[in-house]
Amino acid sequence: MWPFSSSSTEAAAASGPSSSSSSPLPPPPTQGTVSFHPETGKPLTGSEAANPALNPRNPEGLKPCCACPETKKARDDCFLQFGSNADDGADSADKCREIVEQHRQCMRSLGFNV
Repeated sequence: MWPFSSSSTEAAAASGPSSSSSSPLPPPPTQGTVSFHPETGKPLTGSEAANPALNPRNPEGLKPCCACPETKKARDDCFLQFGSNADDGADSADKCREIVEQHRQCMRSLGFNV
């Protein structure tokens, strides 16, 4: 049998919408680490987070690639100097950890889900 059989997918799809339509969605949190869609209550995608109408934390409508240029530059410079194999336990894992976390915090402050 194919591992992605339609019977289990259809059953999951059938149970998903019926459960969400029976109860109204809770209002999205106004504060937190990411912004949430006002209608679905789900975390915003990168393109949705760049929409000022959906994401009040990003009034300029910055896209993820253009957000937080200062911390992004510092992160990139660290990776250039020490390597970008942070997942492999290389020197960059220790040396760039704080810089990467600062960039993530900056991105989260604009409502991006990172």
